[in-house]
Amino acid sequence: MSKLNIDQKSVRALFSEKKADFLIPDYQRPYAWGEKECQTLWDDLFLFAFPDNDCDKFNSESDEYFLGPIVTFKNDAGKMEIIDGQQRLTTLMLLLRAFYDKYGSMKNDKAVKTSKFIEQCIWKTDEFGDPDKTALKIDSEVATDKEKDEFLAILKTGIVTDKEKSSYANNYRFFQQKIVEFLNTYPDWFSFFPIRIMNICILLPIEAESQDTALRIFSTLNDRGKPLLMLISSRRSFINTTPRREKKRLSFKSGRISKCFVTLFFIRLPARQWMKCLRGICIMRGRSRA
Repeated sequence: MSKLNIDQKSVRALFSEKKADFLIPDYQRPYAWGEKECQTLWDDLFLFAFPDNDCDKFNSESDEYFLGPIVTFKNDAGKMEIIDGQQRLTTLMLLLRAFYDKYGSMKNDKAVKTSKFIEQCIWKTDEFGDPDKTALKIDSEVATDKEKDEFLAILKTGIVTDKEKSSYANNYRFFQQKIVEFLNTYPDWFSFFPIRIMNICILLPIEAESQDTALRIFSTLNDRGKPLLMLISSRRSFINTTPRREKKRLSFKSGRISKCFVTLFFIRLPARQWMKCLRGICIMRGRSRA
């Protein structure tokens, strides 16, 4: 039976772990997100952090924004190879680095604390929590990505020139501009945005025991028509379910599901429920192979 380590975590909790050492392996595709995806992410995060355009309507005790699963396994070098979630992790790193670039010039207490939290997400730290800015929490070995060094240089230095035209550089500049606009429009809210992203935005790291298991999970989540052994009873009943915050209990049964429906499934279903579903998928598929 295959084993999984599944535990929903905030962006800050996942990235700032001492053991966090992510690797985008050589067989992954190059970074593909552009301004459209970054704009969607920014808009979604803003609406989440400031409901109805009101900073005070945010409830830090109950509000959560689900960013999706991250499928990894620990390779022979002890690094967490990313099988699924590369685009989101890369973009989140660029976003946090853009916030850090702005906060680095601020001296008030909240800015200093926020900068410290971001440092612990981007760079490896010593036992006192101080960052080694030559040692990143993420590395890339993507063989077909000629611009991956730009990504790593941006994270290390926060500097990008007009000559750099990669998706990494373009998206980093996009986030820099959005942060400037946000600061000019909502100066009193500025300290809340990165903190809410780091503390309340939820990822679901799925650590598999081997590359084979991780790839099987990835295939289950992404391939059209792949069998899932625990599903919503029907598309209609799922679409009509209550919002995630109400945490209505849903019924599951065996069946088949498209990639589009899988996406809806993971956006709308409460994380604790589909964590159980994933465990069931892995266990049942493992038994079927025995």
